[in-house]
Amino acid sequence: MGKRNRTGFVTLPAESGKLKEVLELARQWGADAIRDSDGTTLSTEYLNLDYEIYSTICLVRADQEFANANRDQLAQKYLMSDPVTATCNSVSIDLLKGFFRRKYIIDINHDPKQWWEVIDRTTGDVVDSSNWDFNAKTGSVTVSNAKEFHVYTVNFLIYQIWDSVSMYNHLSNNWDIEPIKSVDPYLTKTRKHLMKFFDNWLAEHPHTDVVRLTTLAYNFTLDSDETGKDRYRDWLGYTDCISPAILEDFAKEKGYKLSPEDIVDNGYYNATCRIPSQKYLDWMDFIQKFVVEWGRQLVEKCHKAGKKTAIFWGDHWIGTEPYSKRYQDMKIDINIGACEDGVALRRLADAPGPQTKEIRLYPYFFPDVFAPGGDPLSESMSNWVKIRRAMLRNCVDRIGYGGYTGLALQFPKFVEHVTEICDEFRTIKTNSQLTKPYTADIKVYVLNAWGKLRSWLNNVTPDEKFNSARPDVTTIAGSNLLECLSGLPVDVEFISFSDIEKNGIPKDASVIINDGVAETSWSGGHWWANEKVITDIRKWIHNGGGFVGAVEPTAHEHNGKFFQLADVMGIQKETGQTMGGLAVETTNNDNHFITDGLKGDFQAGLGKSFVYASRPDTNILQTDANGHIHLASNTFGNGRSVFISALPYSLANARLLHRTLFWARQKEADLQRCYSDNANTDCAVYPETGFAVIVNNVDENQQTTFYDMQGDATDLTLRPYESRWLQI
Repeated sequence: MGKRNRTGFVTLPAESGKLKEVLELARQWGADAIRDSDGTTLSTEYLNLDYEIYSTICLVRADQEFANANRDQLAQKYLMSDPVTATCNSVSIDLLKGFFRRKYIIDINHDPKQWWEVIDRTTGDVVDSSNWDFNAKTGSVTVSNAKEFHVYTVNFLIYQIWDSVSMYNHLSNNWDIEPIKSVDPYLTKTRKHLMKFFDNWLAEHPHTDVVRLTTLAYNFTLDSDETGKDRYRDWLGYTDCISPAILEDFAKEKGYKLSPEDIVDNGYYNATCRIPSQKYLDWMDFIQKFVVEWGRQLVEKCHKAGKKTAIFWGDHWIGTEPYSKRYQDMKIDINIGACEDGVALRRLADAPGPQTKEIRLYPYFFPDVFAPGGDPLSESMSNWVKIRRAMLRNCVDRIGYGGYTGLALQFPKFVEHVTEICDEFRTIKTNSQLTKPYTADIKVYVLNAWGKLRSWLNNVTPDEKFNSARPDVTTIAGSNLLECLSGLPVDVEFISFSDIEKNGIPKDASVIINDGVAETSWSGGHWWANEKVITDIRKWIHNGGGFVGAVEPTAHEHNGKFFQLADVMGIQKETGQTMGGLAVETTNNDNHFITDGLKGDFQAGLGKSFVYASRPDTNILQTDANGHIHLASNTFGNGRSVFISALPYSLANARLLHRTLFWARQKEADLQRCYSDNANTDCAVYPETGFAVIVNNVDENQQTTFYDMQGDATDLTLRPYESRWLQI
């Protein structure tokens, strides 16, 4: 039961020379908008059709004639050379060894003695500039008066002569074109030129309805090794936006200079998993201010020309983070986000502001997937079931795809599958009317060092290092609590340690989640030695709050403890510092609300956790064969806590987290309200529209009992991947 809508709210990529095929796909998928993609253009035959036209322009790489004629205007960054050990009192360092020489050239326009640093990585000292010299012909630095068997590196400036995204697309598709370069819009000469270029572009695109600023100014941090493969990647990194001009203006505005090492950060490049320094936060703020101001000028030009604007969160999106305090000043009309799972869906759907929100679904129509032997349907279905369960919590306005339409047409079962996705999305949107579904009286705050700015951004663990997924898709290896959380019937916000230090714990908070590896931005590191933060949290839990800790929560070696809230959680971790102490003897509790009905299907751990009980009354809910605790609960005053050593995404684990939050909030009696009791299914109830939906997330028939808002039960049998709508 429910209303079905078979047209609209879908953006389709078009391809020149395939008008008939594209129009058939548009009819089949119910598309109302057509877009171009990187490497494709819309021929004139598409422009007079009854579709909204999205035209893409990545302005910083749009005019290659200007880029090639003005190489001093190209995008720059700092790189750290590979470390070299001195075996005598002189050592030579080949700066670009280990890097892709088709992508980078060394900056010889700015004085190395002023803008570079040589670091003794054994002592951490900066080597005096009188003790090293740069040879532009060989691209090397020679350090004199070196200390034998000390290790040295150079922080040096480069120009990027091949745009990272263009390079990926080029190599993935075997394009035979000249490498595309990006220019730096911060530079006055470039900015003036780009504004004039953009005026002309707008005049030459009268049929364009939506200008897709794909994306804007600076790419996320992406370094390439000597073969062209990714060497270092940070989707949120602010290190590909460096130039002497920017650094000079930063110093004027902030009142202090950044050193090359402030950016290079011992070779960690201020990775998102690291706790941000105040200097790095200042740098991000400075870049965001510029990018938003420049973006607003482009948006104003589009609006004056009668066009809407869209921005794609990915690629050159640095400075336009959707949860930043300045983002709304850009006045963008449409937010577009690449979406492969529920976390990505929530990142877009939950973002503040009045923008239309559109997800670009995977797989992208590129030959890395759409090739003989490829299986785009399986990848798409795996993505869709995760996206759908999150979409039931917060739906977006539109969906779409990108790439070469001709490749998708070679997989007819995939084409039919996408037809079903488009219909199902429109049904969700129509029957929900984008209203809020029933949500339990549980307000979750996810606590980390980034807080709201990095809402719904994946928290990766060391397992990711050994994951061989495609570079264009974020596939989370190991623990993935956020994916489990993305489809649960609770309110979710993100909060930083700094927020708690300044303002205390929000009055509407009912459960705090701290999830991450020790000493990372996600777990918190040194923040757990902050007296106000830890005592505020401890007091709040004691007074009735709920706490869920995952992986290495509250972890920081300090004052004789690793887990700083060991008293709250009832557990501690052996790090090699307390080997003389014996673990408290406990027994496993096989009869607990959290695990009830899950029949051992959940996986609350990955191997040895080295976590043991620190008090005899801790409830041990799951261990491995050797007693390493994977799941435990505890009471602390009037509050409750739960520890989970790891939570990989699975339907059973999502249900485990569901029950965990209700137990921690002390709302067990409310669980069977708007609830489907089979963990392979999910449901949502929309009180404002009078509809409920129950979905099957697996490829087999499932029997489930659905409980409505009053707790009344209905037994259902769902077909594989079915969505069943009921009127309530």
